[in-house]
Formats: sequence, structure tokens, C-alpha cells
Amino acid sequence: MKEEKGITLLSLIIYVIVLTLVTAMLATISNMFFSNTKYITENGKYISEFNKFNMYFIEDVKKNKTIDTITNNEIIFEDGTTYTYQGGEDNSIYRNKVKICTNISYCEFTKEEKEEATITKTIIKVNMIVDSSKLFEVSNEYVLKYW
Repeated sequence: MKEEKGITLLSLIIYVIVLTLVTAMLATISNMFFSNTKYITENGKYISEFNKFNMYFIEDVKKNKTIDTITNNEIIFEDGTTYTYQGGEDNSIYRNKVKICTNISYCEFTKEEKEEATITKTIIKVNMIVDSSKLFEVSNEYVLKYW
């Protein structure tokens, strides 16, 4: 009996097809990964603007029990701290006339009262879009000091 060594033409074709499919899948996954890293780097730029605002705003929310005035683009706490959104060409948020955030394309402040048991909580909702591309849009709720 003659011993057969090597591969047949049929098995070679199957190997090439499987190798082509695996390579195509890896190329697709790699392409999706690298195209999505663009969004991660873009969000990294914008999240720093929101973090600056959030740092100051949380501190003021936890210090105050009431709000003197609130409009869509301005909020004044009982201790006089004022946050103002300047749209148009400026696109910035000011805290007591000091610019703390830039490149903000939309910011809105709203107030809501919630009653739980015997406690009435004042909730401030902040809707914000950083940059006009709308890649970074955030909506947060902050509870004023109630104790």
C-alpha cells in the first residue's frame, strides 16, 4: 500500500476560504474599534467642561437650602452665588461673573419640588449640551440641602 501524504485540492480550497473569512471578520472588528475611538477622544475633550461646572455646582447646591431666582439660563442661590449661561457667540457658563465653562452650546436650569413623607426637596435639573455636534449631552438632577 502506498502511503498518502499532503493535502488535497479540496481541503486547500476550504482552508483558504476559512482563512479569508477569519481575516475579513478581524478587519471589520478592527475597523469598528478604531472608528469608535474617535468618539472616545471627542467625549474626553467635552467631559472636562462638564466636570468643571459640576464641581462648582455641587458645592453650591449642598451649601444652600433655597433658590432666590431661577430662569432658563440663570440660577441665583440664597447666598448670592449666580450661574449664568451666555449663549450666542460666547457659549459659556459664568459663576459670579467668572467664566468656568466654554464651548457650551445649550444649558437650561429648571426647578422642581418633590415631597417625600414630611420633607419637601427642591430639585434642580440641568440640561447641557457641550459643543454643537451634540456628542456630549447630559441631564443631571441636583437636590438642594434640606436638613
